[in-house]
Amino acid sequence: MKRIGVIGVLLAAVVAGSVWVLWPRSRQGLVLYSAVDYGPEVAAAFTKATGIPVTAIRLSTGALLARVSAEGRRPAWTLAWFDGDQAAAALDQAGLLARHTAPPLPWSAEGRALLPADGSYTPTGLTLAGAFTYHPAGVPRPPRTWPELTRPDLRGAIGMNNPAISGPMYPLLAGLLQQGGGWPRGQAFVTALKENGLHVYAKNDNTLAALRAGDIRVAVTQSSAAWYLAAQDPSLRVVIPRPAFALPSVLAVAAGVPAQTSAAAGRFIRFAMARSTQRLRMNKGEADGYYWPLTTDAPVPMSGLPPLRSLTVAVLDPGRWGPLEAQVNQWFSKAIVGQ
Repeated sequence: MKRIGVIGVLLAAVVAGSVWVLWPRSRQGLVLYSAVDYGPEVAAAFTKATGIPVTAIRLSTGALLARVSAEGRRPAWTLAWFDGDQAAAALDQAGLLARHTAPPLPWSAEGRALLPADGSYTPTGLTLAGAFTYHPAGVPRPPRTWPELTRPDLRGAIGMNNPAISGPMYPLLAGLLQQGGGWPRGQAFVTALKENGLHVYAKNDNTLAALRAGDIRVAVTQSSAAWYLAAQDPSLRVVIPRPAFALPSVLAVAAGVPAQTSAAAGRFIRFAMARSTQRLRMNKGEADGYYWPLTTDAPVPMSGLPPLRSLTVAVLDPGRWGPLEAQVNQWFSKAIVGQ
């Protein structure tokens, strides 16, 4: 079985921290590994509409990627739905994704920019890696660019997720490195954040809890988590920095599935991108529902999201940054977290 460098650290963390339960391969229908909140809802709606059974298995992004890596060329999954095209590109380079599965849809300009050349995954919605959530009383002059996080008045005030644990945060780290000149030159910029008292927490819940407790004054998280929390707590404000780093959700099909199963998986992808299903995803997706659509026939985004074209969004090259994930995360754990 071919190993995937980008997933190695995540796999080790899952194996060390939990006992794996092996789900049996489904003999009929589809098996969906979902790291997005709305995945099971979409699976149930698809089965109701088509009669095709879908076994939806809910996993965190890190656990999903680790499981796909561990199964390798003998996948128990049919479809995988998660945040992050860098990880998808790495899985594709390892030969674990079926190609030419992205359907011809009325893509927006943003959607076309995120389509892989070989069609190995379908971008299903756009969030951003790195939004700033803060209390105006505690941060009267909020940061609006990444270099501003090193301001003296924000010393010890910034918190973010650990990208080695929180899978969707790796694109943020990749973006920061790119801002600083790429890899490894950009290490100096990330190290400057540490020297200004950066706090690193495991996942969104931990980072946002630290914000509510007053341990930090600015939480740097995925934009969907930021807007979801702000919708629940009107005292909070969200700033999208310049630039923001694209973090699309993606749907991929396992390589080597039988033709009939592949056809059913294609129907699922088209169903997931239908206007009515996207409305379901937004309404039932909790934090993951706060995304910008990537097709021109989609419903409007959730209330509170600014127009996408009003933002400065940087699209990282997933083919370059995906294979670097294990190496970059190892450096971050050692040099920034101190593990």
